Parts: sequence; C-alpha cells; structure tokens
Amino acid sequence: MYIYKLNPLLMEEQKLTTGKVALTYGGLLGLLTIILAVVLYVTNSLLDQNWMTAAVSFLIMIACISYGQKVYRNGNGGFMDLKDALKVGVGIALIGAILGALYNYVFLTVIEPGFTELIIEKQRETMINSQPNMTEAQIDQAMEFAGKFSQPWVQSSFQIVAGIFFGFIISLISGLILKRNNPHQ
Repeated sequence: MYIYKLNPLLMEEQKLTTGKVALTYGGLLGLLTIILAVVLYVTNSLLDQNWMTAAVSFLIMIACISYGQKVYRNGNGGFMDLKDALKVGVGIALIGAILGALYNYVFLTVIEPGFTELIIEKQRETMINSQPNMTEAQIDQAMEFAGKFSQPWVQSSFQIVAGIFFGFIISLISGLILKRNNPHQ
C-alpha cells in the first residue's frame, strides 16, 4: 500500500511512515476505547467491571496494534524491522491511551463529576466485605489513600502509563511475529 502525494506535475511514490500509521490506528484504538467506555456507562456496568471487560479492552488493543503493524509492513514493500514495529505499536498505544485518558478526564470532571465518589464508596464496600476485621479507622485511612488515586488527573495519567506499558509488550510480541527484514539493506 503506497500513498501518493497529490502533485499535479508529478505523482511520486511515498512509503508509509510510522507516524501516519500510529496516528491512524491510534485514533482507531482511542475511538474504540471510548465506545467501550460509553457502552459500559449506558448499561450501568462501569462500576462493576469484570475480567470480560478487561479482556475485550485488551483484545481491542492487540487488534489495533497488530493490524497497524501489518499495514505498515505491507505499505513498505512487505518489510518491517523490529525497531519500526515497536515505533508503530507504541505510537498506536500512546495515541489511543491519550485519547482514552482525555475522554476519561472529561467524563470524570464534566459528564459525571460525582463518579469518583461512587468509585471510592464501591471500594469501601469491597474492603468491608473482604476484610471484616479492619477497624473503622483503618478503613478511613485506606479510603483517604484511595481517594488520592481516584482523582481524574491521576486516573488519566495512570491510563496513559498503562497504555504505553501494555502497548510496548504487545508491540514487541507482534513485532517479533510480523517482522520481515529487507535482505537488500
């Protein structure tokens, strides 16, 4: 797959760049992440996420990164080294994580500003049920600590860091599978 510059005097062939692929498929990853979050919100499942939600989110990330790497490889004569696979994959993960984190921040500050308190209360209930021997003072101290990490900007920051970390792991594995070195270089 080649991209052609629109030049009326000369149509020149141009290889795909890691940046273009990362923007395209990172945008797709971000969009799909936001759609999943909206579906969870509309179905009142946002507080009660389980392993299935995490698996779907992870599969979306794997699909976007792997497919983006494949598009990059096919657009560059069928060749892609591991360095470029990592650039494409981590770039996709970064763009997707930034878009998801921006949505999360807007959601927690504008759309549903009281949601942070719901998260903390859910954590409190879970803690009381799982550790009934804790004193009220210990629970309050744990909830104060949890409250600091439930702030919108902290959650969004963690979302970006986690996206980059898992994006790197996925990019490395899929890059090792999809890489094809050019024998002429």
